[in-house]
Amino acid sequence: MKKTLNLKNIGPKSEFMLKEIGIHSYDDLNAMGSVQAYIAMQEHYPGRLTLNALYAMEAALWGIHWLELPVEVKETLKAELSKAAKETSST
Repeated sequence: MKKTLNLKNIGPKSEFMLKEIGIHSYDDLNAMGSVQAYIAMQEHYPGRLTLNALYAMEAALWGIHWLELPVEVKETLKAELSKAAKETSST
């Protein structure tokens, strides 16, 4: 698999998954947002993702390594993911 997105933290397998959900560029990921992209990837690839994938996508938007993502940002992402899951289950 050859990488073409050139996003920091995103390896060839994750890039393939992103393309499968319609993300083909930084702008696509930025427009969708890391949380919604993570949710879409989970739906398309159930059981194959960890929170590290969410952190990697958010860090890619910041242009930093995912380990450099501040703890507060990780907590915010988890809260957004939890909120989205509750909204989905209540509809």
